[in-house]
Amino acid sequence: MKELQVDVAVIGGGTAGLGAYRAAKRLTPNVVMIEGGPYGTTCARVGCMPSKLLIAAAEAVHQIERAPGFGIHPQGDIKINGREVMDRVKRERDRFVGFVLEGVDEIPQQDKIEGYARFIDDNTLQVGDHTRIQAKRIVIASGSRPAWPAAWNSLGDRLVINDDVFDWDDLPSSVAVFGPGVIGIELGQALHRLGVKVTMFGVGGGVGPLTDGAIRQYAAATLNTEFYLDADASVELIERRGDTVFIRYQDRDGQVQEISVDYLLAATGRRPNVDNIGLENTSLKLDERGVPFADRLTMQTSVAHIFVAGMPVISFRCYTKPAIKRVLPVKMRVRSRKYLPACAVAQFQWFSQTRKSRWWAQPIVN
Repeated sequence: MKELQVDVAVIGGGTAGLGAYRAAKRLTPNVVMIEGGPYGTTCARVGCMPSKLLIAAAEAVHQIERAPGFGIHPQGDIKINGREVMDRVKRERDRFVGFVLEGVDEIPQQDKIEGYARFIDDNTLQVGDHTRIQAKRIVIASGSRPAWPAAWNSLGDRLVINDDVFDWDDLPSSVAVFGPGVIGIELGQALHRLGVKVTMFGVGGGVGPLTDGAIRQYAAATLNTEFYLDADASVELIERRGDTVFIRYQDRDGQVQEISVDYLLAATGRRPNVDNIGLENTSLKLDERGVPFADRLTMQTSVAHIFVAGMPVISFRCYTKPAIKRVLPVKMRVRSRKYLPACAVAQFQWFSQTRKSRWWAQPIVN
């Protein structure tokens, strides 16, 4: 068993973990980053980067369709080759991942611990069966994973998440998107504009990151000019029938409708990856989901030397720098923003600001 003593141990090598590692490294050389899965970050592999590539293809089609309004009249029918679309998305996605991996390769090998970490106590981490780490400070940057109702598991490979979309070799004919949040709307509108028949369902009336009722209604009405969206749907039945998903629902007029689609795309939220890291062996205070309570401003938990970064506490937005600045003593100036921005890339570019504080730290130069 290899044993290490470090100043900072970072659990997770995704976007937040890499940021936390690099920020801590500027303040002490004695830092390790623990990762059990592939490097490359969720953002680059299956998140914001490949989704924008799909959106770019959809926007190209949309601009051609809108061109006559500007006195420009393309000749002939628009032909969308799904295989070529997805081939470009995957090629460019892999190129982006390559840039991230180049950065990871620059990290000293002794700072990268391969395996999954579990807490033994408040200061001790066990990585696989090969390494035990004593850390003065620990950053939990273990990320999150998509979540969906367990009943949907019966759909088998007809149930997809955003990760799966970017592995498609071709575009399907039809998709039912559940969850009109940021991910659902971005992917749903892009697929629609690329010729996929999209039907979108939500619960509770939420649309994207919008919170104002009037603006949310306007957004829903605008999206409904392109594809069917019911942000507060009444779905009676979802089941697999052969290679399709059968859905029975009441439409917005209360009429029963039935559709069959190639896939059900679940965009119904994410679950923090903190259920298998041994938090029960610590003195951390946890909420009903088993997620550590953390200070909204610093991401410091109830145990002073343990912090979270990125997506473990998904009800909060985390900016790694203020948290990591608290990890190691440093004179700093703290500034606050009253509004926290959020955005989604759709036909109209969404931008909202919520009344949550965003704080970041800036070292004071004497």
